[in-house]
Amino acid sequence: MTLSLDSEGPVPSITVRGEVDMSTAHLISELAEHVITRRPVRVILDLSQVTFFSAHGISALLRAEHAATRAKVTLILHDPAPCVTYLLAATDTRLNVDAPIAATTR
Repeated sequence: MTLSLDSEGPVPSITVRGEVDMSTAHLISELAEHVITRRPVRVILDLSQVTFFSAHGISALLRAEHAATRAKVTLILHDPAPCVTYLLAATDTRLNVDAPIAATTR
């Protein structure tokens, strides 16, 4: 997995690429929490290039969402990949998503 941060402009964006599993998921929440400490109005988490997403990824997203809520920052998931939307739907995890979440076929 790779992460990139675009902090140009008023809305920082974190792009996640590759596999999100137990050895990498914590990096998402750590970077998101770091960005959130700057108190932007919102943070975009681009999940469009994720190729694998485990339950550890859900935990990382929930930790990031919790940090955002505490800081009164809106965390938005941008265009989650099918593997992400499937797991979000299967676990009934409700987060701010800028693309519809629908259960995907396996």
